[in-house]
Amino acid sequence: MAVVSGRKRALLVGVSYKGDTSRELTGAAEDVKDMNSLLKKFLFPEGSIHMLTEELGAKDPLKAPTRENIMKEMRWLVEGCRAGDSLVFHFSGHGRQRKDDNGDEVDGRDEELCPVDYKESGNILDDDINDAIVKPLTQGSMQQMGLCSRYKWVGQTRWRLSPKKERAMVPVGGHAISISGCKDYQNSLEPDNTAGGGVMTRSFLEAVGSRRTMTYGELLDSMRAKVHHRLQQSSSGKCLVTGCLGSLAAKCLPCCFLSVQEPQLCSSEEFNVYEEQFIL
Repeated sequence: MAVVSGRKRALLVGVSYKGDTSRELTGAAEDVKDMNSLLKKFLFPEGSIHMLTEELGAKDPLKAPTRENIMKEMRWLVEGCRAGDSLVFHFSGHGRQRKDDNGDEVDGRDEELCPVDYKESGNILDDDINDAIVKPLTQGSMQQMGLCSRYKWVGQTRWRLSPKKERAMVPVGGHAISISGCKDYQNSLEPDNTAGGGVMTRSFLEAVGSRRTMTYGELLDSMRAKVHHRLQQSSSGKCLVTGCLGSLAAKCLPCCFLSVQEPQLCSSEEFNVYEEQFIL
């Protein structure tokens, strides 16, 4: 498997929203455990992986996925980063969009993550994430998180750079990459018939675990196929639909339609996804 030469650090967050019946997730904590196991295979040292879940927080309040703890751990993730380092931020939980209040979003909407105490402390804006773990990256460091150039599925063939430019979250010198479960207007699903985690995380783990080496394009190909297969299995006879109109149909007639989520890759710099080796 492809590896990097510098230090390795990871922050894994899983929010189950226990007791919040309208938002509770059954597989978020399991996602964190499975990501932890995967990173150890990529030679991440035990002490370099920090995990935040409600289960861990019940024993140690500093390990609860609160807004304060997540922001604190984000700062730890990039502290002292240097060339050759590999940094991973993983979040399993709810996110949402809201109206952009400072005019820095092309589509007029901010994205945000929901910590366990979102009702009391508020959400974590993409601007907060940018300031905490993207801007501090130094030349030669790699982080699996970020925004800027978006790659999309084209026809039945390949992933290509989208002509639509995103708002740039540009690090000082490192390379930030984000792999997410769906487009901004879609939902990243956790099937009702499994406690094994979200569709995106499960597909990512299976894709990475299936080969010793792969490019980012091959990773996206594999994830997309696995996501669609998993959704087909859990669709219970619903018609699978894609795109903005598909999402609208799924919202209006959830008994008949299921929106097919598309894995996304965004990067702080353009690169050929079928030539660049996926590394952790």
